[in-house]
Amino acid sequence: MSTPTDDQRNVSPDTLYSVLSNRRRRYTLHYLKQREEPVSVQELAEQVAAWENDKQPNEITSKERKRVYVSLYQSHLDTLDGEGVVEYDSDAGTVQLSDRMRAVDIYLEVVPKESVPWSLYYAGLSAANAIVLALAWLEVRPFDAVPDLAWGAVVLASFALSAFAQLYSSRQMRLGDEGPPPDVNLGGSEA
Repeated sequence: MSTPTDDQRNVSPDTLYSVLSNRRRRYTLHYLKQREEPVSVQELAEQVAAWENDKQPNEITSKERKRVYVSLYQSHLDTLDGEGVVEYDSDAGTVQLSDRMRAVDIYLEVVPKESVPWSLYYAGLSAANAIVLALAWLEVRPFDAVPDLAWGAVVLASFALSAFAQLYSSRQMRLGDEGPPPDVNLGGSEA
């Protein structure tokens, strides 16, 4: 009996980038990560169509459902199955997340042009705190009027509040959490 290689056990980053470059595939993964059991392609298409049209599943039209169903059936599910991301049974009309993919948590950090990435934010926060602490240590007015322990508390609070804000933000961008998927455009094909 052979032992699986890392490539057989894990989904490669290239595969993830390819899969996540398409909104329907992201929505498919998001829905399947919420389900333990296989789901019908019809159920999946209905939910993906609902998310795409910003409606409840019972509000989508048959045309909206069919457009997604055909796309999933003719293209996306075979692609995802071929990459080892899902297990698609075309005869039974069911699909489920593969064990390989179930072990992957996907967080999307997409930074709009007018926003600052978290890494740059933390670098700026560190620089600002370092300057304030240096001014306090050098006893520059008015920084010398505040006790050292208070400055330490300010620094700690600034990082703690920032960490909680980042945690909240990243949870909003995680595929597979309850509710609708993070609606992002990663620059890939959308249908």
